Amino acid sequence: MADNRPEERDLTVVVPVQDSSVEFEEILEQYGNQFEERGISYEFVFVLDGTSDTLFEDLGRRRPKNRSVRLIKFNQPFGESIALAAGFKIARGRIVLSLPPYIQSDPRDVQHVLDAIEHRGADVVTCWRKPRVDSITNRLQSVIFNTLMRWLTRVRVHDLNCLMRAMKRRVAQEVHVQGDMYRFLPVLAHRAGYEVAEVAVRHVKEKGRFGVFGFGVYLRRLLDIAALLFLTRFTRKPLRFFGLAGGTVFLLGVSLCTYLLIEFMLGGDEPSTRLKNRTTLVLGVLLMVLGVQTFFIGLVAEIIIFTQGRNLKDYRVGRIAEGTGPLLKGLKNPGPKAEAREGEGDDHDAADADVNQHREVEEHTQRG
Repeated sequence: MADNRPEERDLTVVVPVQDSSVEFEEILEQYGNQFEERGISYEFVFVLDGTSDTLFEDLGRRRPKNRSVRLIKFNQPFGESIALAAGFKIARGRIVLSLPPYIQSDPRDVQHVLDAIEHRGADVVTCWRKPRVDSITNRLQSVIFNTLMRWLTRVRVHDLNCLMRAMKRRVAQEVHVQGDMYRFLPVLAHRAGYEVAEVAVRHVKEKGRFGVFGFGVYLRRLLDIAALLFLTRFTRKPLRFFGLAGGTVFLLGVSLCTYLLIEFMLGGDEPSTRLKNRTTLVLGVLLMVLGVQTFFIGLVAEIIIFTQGRNLKDYRVGRIAEGTGPLLKGLKNPGPKAEAREGEGDDHDAADADVNQHREVEEHTQRG
């Protein structure tokens, strides 16, 4: 029986594209040369996030014949995280590399990124642009943001905003990100038990907005940080979060009501101390009710985790030693090739399902 599964590659490069300014030929040429120098098989996947049909057709005509390039087009923009997830889903490479749609960092440094996975045992490699070449305002904002994230998450990375990242395909498909959470993927991967490494790359160019962003951008970033902290600290123990929040609110309400009661008892029959004339009493009671409700939300979440916890796997086995004698003789530590074969059928089944759902896209896709 013939094997119709797609050809396995060493590397898949996923590039999200939001507009026509993508440096298509430069990415293919400069990064492709580095991969060929390394002697690995590779493919490029460009995900067009709600761009025009004209750009899709233009890139299709410009694809070189000597390199494997696939194009995916969304009919409307869904955001960078969704675009990357779509590219990861159909990746054929055992390593997945994400890149911005322009030459942001020196392509020669991709060798150090791949070395960290193939020779240093990292599962995820995040890049640190240094020295930075963008505006001092952007650099200051980046330092503040990354310092705050290191303090909150205890993951020692210096540049969560750099889109150049490499990871094993298994990580890309198991660590799920939504919305704008892709920038936090190293934190989520570290929490899931994967080995995260950081590699410095030379920053050569920066596109996008410069200077101080709008209030909405900072608000969304704060909400993302709050969601990240909850996901990384309280998904297995939600009662600690909701119980602490509910208990604090309840005690605040009790304190207000106790103060009013003491004031009433000491004030006699003065009109200013009568409880029916005090709107603060209503606030205190509302806070007590809200605290109790918040506590029981956490209790319900704890029951759900208790009953469904067996379906959650928040650890990864790194090494196993069996039998007797010296440790190294019984060591089982699957290398990258063994890990790529594990679950291979599931990966390709997912890719085939995705292709069937987007037949109109695959008609323009080069199969390598």
